[in-house]
Amino acid sequence: MLELRWVLFSLGLLLVAGVYLWSYFLSKKQSKSPSSLKQHDQVVEYSQGSEISSNSSDKENLAVKNEDEISPKKIVTLRFVPKNKEELDLEQIVLALRNAGLQRGKYGIFHYFLDQGADNNEAEFSVANLIEPGSFDLNDIKGNVIPGMTFFMELPGQGDPVARFDRMVSIARHLKQILAAELLDEEGSYWSIQRERYIREEIIEYYHQHKRVFL
Repeated sequence: MLELRWVLFSLGLLLVAGVYLWSYFLSKKQSKSPSSLKQHDQVVEYSQGSEISSNSSDKENLAVKNEDEISPKKIVTLRFVPKNKEELDLEQIVLALRNAGLQRGKYGIFHYFLDQGADNNEAEFSVANLIEPGSFDLNDIKGNVIPGMTFFMELPGQGDPVARFDRMVSIARHLKQILAAELLDEEGSYWSIQRERYIREEIIEYYHQHKRVFL
């Protein structure tokens, strides 16, 4: 009777050990199953996606910073043409430009400087010949004519851009009366008060967006 009990007890221990070993084997097998591997891959993919997203965000921030530091240039132009489709006398043009405070300089065109004596002074605006390449040939101006001129200013630049614009328009209007000319916008339309106000608002908006790069 005692021997039978020991036999049963031994069989019980073997059964418990077998169940334990079987459970352990199943857990190992499941840990290497495709579903577990797939889940692991997804975690890695999400992690990589977050890293890529972070890198993209950094690049976008850098692009915004570079855009702030290097602002796009803006050219504001005003055409000066004779009335009745006639031509402008070059000698009168040169004299009028000089009397208005402009001087011929870089690229052979005329420039307006608010402070004539300053070192490294930047022109507030410039005036070019409508005939390419835009320069004024002063070697033989007597009796020569031109079809018109272009007043232009570049942004950003030195000083208050709105004040520069107002000064350019004011001088163009003054010369218009002297030389019997008319003013047009960059598209060739008549220069109206409404058009002038619109361009002025554009300059103000540009200044507020990029004012850190103005000198």
